[in-house]
Amino acid sequence: MLFAHGYGCDQNMWRFITPAFEGRYKIILFDHVGHGQSDGSVFDQTRYGALDGYADDVLAICLELDLKDVIFVGHSVSAMMGVLAAYGSRSGLTV
Repeated sequence: MLFAHGYGCDQNMWRFITPAFEGRYKIILFDHVGHGQSDGSVFDQTRYGALDGYADDVLAICLELDLKDVIFVGHSVSAMMGVLAAYGSRSGLTV
């Protein structure tokens, strides 16, 4: 299960929810660029000026961790990032 927080939040928001799933699923938490513990120096206005850049990051996480059949849980705008990632976003990649 890949949990994506909404704007103004970070992965800490899932701390009371993920324990319910830890016995059955691999849990993946991350901070979107510009939030939480992410490296703010990699923020690029061109890339992150649209949700596609964030969706591409979701795909990159899935590819890097070799995730298959992912259950994506997106809070707020991250739900739309998940939809974009499911359709390959700008990269054309799907997982």
